[in-house]
Amino acid sequence: MPFIKQKFHIKYPIKATLFLQQNLHLSQKDAQRIIDKGRIFINDKSFKEKAGILFGDIWINRFRAEDLGIKPIFKTKDFVVFDKPPKLLVHPKGRFYHLSLLDSIKFYFGDNANPINRLDFETSGILLVSLNKQSEIILKKSFEKREVKKIYLALVYGKIGDCVIDLNILEQNKKKDLGIRSIVSPNGKKAITKIEAIKYNQTHNTTLIKAYPITGRTHQIRVHLNHIGHRIVGECLYGVDDTHTRDYLNKTFDEKKRKEIFGADRLMLHSKQIEFIYKNTRFIISSNMDFENGI
Repeated sequence: MPFIKQKFHIKYPIKATLFLQQNLHLSQKDAQRIIDKGRIFINDKSFKEKAGILFGDIWINRFRAEDLGIKPIFKTKDFVVFDKPPKLLVHPKGRFYHLSLLDSIKFYFGDNANPINRLDFETSGILLVSLNKQSEIILKKSFEKREVKKIYLALVYGKIGDCVIDLNILEQNKKKDLGIRSIVSPNGKKAITKIEAIKYNQTHNTTLIKAYPITGRTHQIRVHLNHIGHRIVGECLYGVDDTHTRDYLNKTFDEKKRKEIFGADRLMLHSKQIEFIYKNTRFIISSNMDFENGI
């Protein structure tokens, strides 16, 4: 149960951001984020006034980490690397009471530890985590400057050869029906993925590939591969019937039916390796999961 509602009684009027900074030991930016996300409640109503004053009884939804038993596979004093299992969120959604990898991250390394890269719910593999604000800034800048090399493994339908996919990707309005899907569009942002074929399975008509995302758009590898006719096995958003996607998002069918419809009980996409330079030292870190076994 990662979020708990904690009660506070405030004797004297105080600015909301200041109260959060003093009592929860947050930075001004983090305090403002708490307010913006509507995690302060007064009389069961969300309080979102940026310059608002707090007084009397209030409740704050606070993240409380739980030990999932998932420990990092690589550690330094400034950052660690986790091997994320499939079907696990990196961050909890909204104020819902479900577990995520953030539980293990915060449980073992405290409030200043934060994920640097993103992995979808169904994608497994390498997740880089900063342990302090300085390393967070440095590592995020490396991603922004495209100085981080990432290698993914994926099992796709059909026979595909080595290629480079250069197609702009546009994020849609996530509030709309199936707006979670990104699309290939000339109005989108630059997106490049390099593909390297590893092994073709003629019996199942599938190819195991390496994917090198040069850019980092939402669902980039998934969108690109589906667009050129090589949907990832287990894909539940792209290249499948809208009705099935809605059923998946609404969790209205079991794992057996999921495998029957989408071809696997998970998305066959795995973050295999990450390479970057941090403080003049080159790091190359690989996942310990045996994704290829049985493919």
